[in-house]
Amino acid sequence: MKLFRKQAQTLLIVSFVMFVLPILTVQTGEAASVKNVILLIGDGMGINHITAARISGEKGAYSRLNLDTMPYTGFSINFSTSSLITDSAAAATALATGFRTDNGRLATLPDGTPVMSIMLKAKERGQSTGIVTTAKITDATPAAFLVNADSRTFERTIAQDMLNTQTDVLLGGGADAFGINPFTREPKARALINQALEDGYTYVYDRDSLLNLEITEGSKLIGLFMGGGMSFELTRFPTEPSLSEMMLKALEIVGQNPGGFFLMVEGARIDTAGHSNSPAEMIGDLLAFDQAVGLALDFARANSATLVLVTADHETGGFAVTSGTPAGEMVNYGWLSTGHTAAMVPIYAFGPGAEHFSGTLDITEIPIRLAELMGISDFPALIEDSQEQ
Repeated sequence: MKLFRKQAQTLLIVSFVMFVLPILTVQTGEAASVKNVILLIGDGMGINHITAARISGEKGAYSRLNLDTMPYTGFSINFSTSSLITDSAAAATALATGFRTDNGRLATLPDGTPVMSIMLKAKERGQSTGIVTTAKITDATPAAFLVNADSRTFERTIAQDMLNTQTDVLLGGGADAFGINPFTREPKARALINQALEDGYTYVYDRDSLLNLEITEGSKLIGLFMGGGMSFELTRFPTEPSLSEMMLKALEIVGQNPGGFFLMVEGARIDTAGHSNSPAEMIGDLLAFDQAVGLALDFARANSATLVLVTADHETGGFAVTSGTPAGEMVNYGWLSTGHTAAMVPIYAFGPGAEHFSGTLDITEIPIRLAELMGISDFPALIEDSQEQ
């Protein structure tokens, strides 16, 4: 009886996604030709976070961010199947696979059924793929695009499974999970990073080695710049590359593929600052994220088949700007929480098909519309034979 209920629940979810949501997607004209996708996720980034970052500019409230130049905007409704307040794992699963799930799960439905990510769909058809984050590369948001796990806490298994995908670029923190000695920055005996080296990856561990790396055809790169998550932008060590520097190197690699690429770039420390109610750190990391957005837009302007999509997984902190002048003086802030909230989050789009991301969307609609624009027809999809049913 319990198994029947699980199967029925899965069937209901699949039926909704496969038959109802496509009605809500692109209905007029032919899908735009999208060869390259740059998906930027501001973890924990809400409308007021963006407002505070804008006000911090030289012209105060009259300043403009790179985000503000993007022509199409919308909102994402982001609850999980287990809570009005999603965590990063469930939200990233929705963004990566087109399915909602319970908090804590990575690309698996509430009954454990594994589902395919849009990034791995792109990989299947020969496109290059990459992950860039200021969190650990095994953290919930990047992991949901590459692995299936019943819990985001299975870090060692997640690290192993990420390497098995042969993703072209993996840049961020998380050296501890791959067996890197924190002092020498070299692999320990029987360290997981050795598998990456055997598989042809180049391993870098600091800013200089990243920036000076010569990219050749077929290069695969893993960069692990901190044992855990990377530092806030305001206190970033000289040995740590910025989010923009990591993204540019990733674009240099994935951009070689004539068939296109799917690159996910996460500004993860916006969320961390929200959890600690730290406006200065939050604004610093949001501005660093916005700089990466600007570089993505530059790439898209030079490569017309590129779609740049910016969104958040959830809002963190119940943050608000509570007072101040338009010149950006005497600005005060308020926080409702040290956790996530149920607030809708913004969507920004630029490039071919960008108009399909305006309005109020369910979070699951975002990857479904992306897949349609990329010409991926068999999405969303279950991974039927990867686990015992």
